[in-house]
Amino acid sequence: MGRIIGIGTDIADVGRILKAVQKVSFLNKCYTDSEQKLIEKRKRSAACNFAGKEAVVKAFGTGFTGILPSDIEILRNEKGAPYVNLYGKAKEVSDKLGIDKIHISLSDTKESAIAYVIAERCKE
Repeated sequence: MGRIIGIGTDIADVGRILKAVQKVSFLNKCYTDSEQKLIEKRKRSAACNFAGKEAVVKAFGTGFTGILPSDIEILRNEKGAPYVNLYGKAKEVSDKLGIDKIHISLSDTKESAIAYVIAERCKE
């Protein structure tokens, strides 16, 4: 493991996020097209992804200041493990901090979605 640049955690209320994604404006502001396809298949992933986005910006130490939620994309690999893609201002901040790997863990219950992120610099 390289140098840890930041750690972020977040808990999102599943019911609140499920209600929010019913609004197209919220859905388009917060999620990429690829994430929206994932949400269509499993609605609760909206809450996990939202918590993940919050955890990423907390690991940056910035919050969403100038970063759009859709600049942070959380998808799943073929085994179902989550991974993060960064775009726009989120990518700029990550590059400035020297982050080259983001580890993410997501979990959810009926009521809550939980995310844990470690932002790492592997190269020196």
